[in-house]
Amino acid sequence: MSDSLHIQVDYDHTEFTPGDTISGTVSWLPTPSTTGISLRLFWFTSGRGTQDIEVISELEWAVTPGSSTSRHETFSFILPNEPYSFSGQIVSLAWALEAVQEPEETSSRYPFTLTPNGEKITLTPVDNPITGKKKIAMWANARNQLYNN
Repeated sequence: MSDSLHIQVDYDHTEFTPGDTISGTVSWLPTPSTTGISLRLFWFTSGRGTQDIEVISELEWAVTPGSSTSRHETFSFILPNEPYSFSGQIVSLAWALEAVQEPEETSSRYPFTLTPNGEKITLTPVDNPITGKKKIAMWANARNQLYNN
């Protein structure tokens, strides 16, 4: 996180549903070498294995080299239908907005949850009907259980 780069959203919560609009302001104080600011809406996985990242949408603002004037720009993104945020024992998927100051790569993040009802999804072990042992619930099963409750 940077003191010279900040994301301020228009809400006092971090839980959203598909189709919601997430909006706010990006503020920054450029350094003499700053050439631009990018704001990305993206999701990423964490946990065991390879990390996946997908940028869904991006806004960019040019900065006049040598400028030292602070700037504030508004943004608005409509959130997609999927993938949903979830937390599991092996892997988790999270959403965030990230502002990046170029070329310094200074950044600021605003993490949030995207689920059908705005509530956190936690995957838990379930009994394997064949072996009787516990196994990690598959995402499709967790999603079906969510809709059936």
